[in-house]
Amino acid sequence: MLISHISDLHLGYAQFGLEEREEDVYQCFGEAIDVSIREGAELVILAGDLFHTPRPSGKAVLTLGNALKKLKEKGVPAAFVLGEHDISRTRDVPFGYLFSNLGLAKRLKLEEPVVVGNCAIFGENKARRNDIDGLVARLQECDKVAKQHAGKKVLVLHQGLTDFNKFAGEINAADLPPNFDYYAFGHYHDHLERRFDYLGGLLAYPGSLDLTPSEGIKETKKGFILADLSGSEASTHWIALEQSRPQFSEKLSYQHMATELDRVIKQSIAITARNGKKPVGRLEVVGKDIDSRTIAANLMKLNDFCIHYVWQPVEEGGIAPRAYDSMPADMDAELYRLSAEALGSDELAKFAINEILPLAAEKDAKAALDIAWEAYKSGRFRGK
Repeated sequence: MLISHISDLHLGYAQFGLEEREEDVYQCFGEAIDVSIREGAELVILAGDLFHTPRPSGKAVLTLGNALKKLKEKGVPAAFVLGEHDISRTRDVPFGYLFSNLGLAKRLKLEEPVVVGNCAIFGENKARRNDIDGLVARLQECDKVAKQHAGKKVLVLHQGLTDFNKFAGEINAADLPPNFDYYAFGHYHDHLERRFDYLGGLLAYPGSLDLTPSEGIKETKKGFILADLSGSEASTHWIALEQSRPQFSEKLSYQHMATELDRVIKQSIAITARNGKKPVGRLEVVGKDIDSRTIAANLMKLNDFCIHYVWQPVEEGGIAPRAYDSMPADMDAELYRLSAEALGSDELAKFAINEILPLAAEKDAKAALDIAWEAYKSGRFRGK
């Protein structure tokens, strides 16, 4: 059985607030769906963070709906779990459930699998840190149910594993049930794969479909996984997406800025010719007695060759590089940084940005207060 494993779509996210970058995300997702169909995938798994916010835009909802409709018309079933970006703290029904109710995709559960051919697929939405013990207990019960199925078994979760990142992880690989042939994970935005001696099959993260706020600007490839479960062991093929907009990071000498800027312009022209999209760039200008106005005046030449760029002067011999941008390297990342400084906690900053701010932007004061009150009553941030 061939499974398309896609995660961290973040439909609706627009890097730097640019409509073109939002469209890039939709195009990457559309490409992943089209390639999945072309390669003969018998099931498409969406492993969480379907949307960038719990209250997605109409275009984001329509994009997902159209993709699921295309899969259904081609006879390819789809199944999903939700990530933290999909789930509101107001106890509202997540938008993702709409597609399950309409029969366009199956919502995965641990207690009752979705069966496609000879494959049983189990899964659960993202569990918050205060429910990790409950998640581990439910996974143990799931293992008992899985043993009743003679065919292949797949587990889908949107969780961070400490085995890959001890700071961002919530559970260990040892907490997972051992009787599965493939562990289809979402949450980490890098492509990661590993086999554990105590697990029955391969565990994989495809990574996000495009760069997101936590990743900044960098040269990287994004994609998804085609997992083949037809053999005794699952094998994978990671598919790089061609619709990804190129991004680059360069270091320039302040003293030779004109010459080096010409090099960057030629590089940007070549990237656009090769990919059909103007790149996003990050420039670090290093030198002595730097005049930021001189840098800004010179960099205006880049306006026609990059869809967006940011820059940072670094004074040689200084105590520490000082950031100075015409705008932050990533507005979302800068907002997180400032919030964490003001609140004194990364966790509080994420709560404020991901859960309170979207509601405040919609002027939904009641929903924002409900979330804050629920967090206070539950002691979620006690001691923070």
